[in-house]
Amino acid sequence: MNWRQLSKKDSRGRTALFHAVETGDLGLVKEVVFKFAGTGISCQRLALINHKDQDGNTAIDLANSMGHREIADFLVGEKLRMEYFE
Repeated sequence: MNWRQLSKKDSRGRTALFHAVETGDLGLVKEVVFKFAGTGISCQRLALINHKDQDGNTAIDLANSMGHREIADFLVGEKLRMEYFE
């Protein structure tokens, strides 16, 4: 799948990243995240990580609520890295 397909939102406004987080599989989460460009004027990866669903939650929020600490830490780290380079 390419980044456009992975960006599509379901009826709750959730992207493939949310669904990857729900599995608890860090490898799958990384696979989704790294399909998106991590640099540039409009950083796709940062937009993916910052995206909020209809409840106002990000994938980081979901990871934390499900107890997926390693996934939450990875996403926070990527977010900070992208914000630093932006």
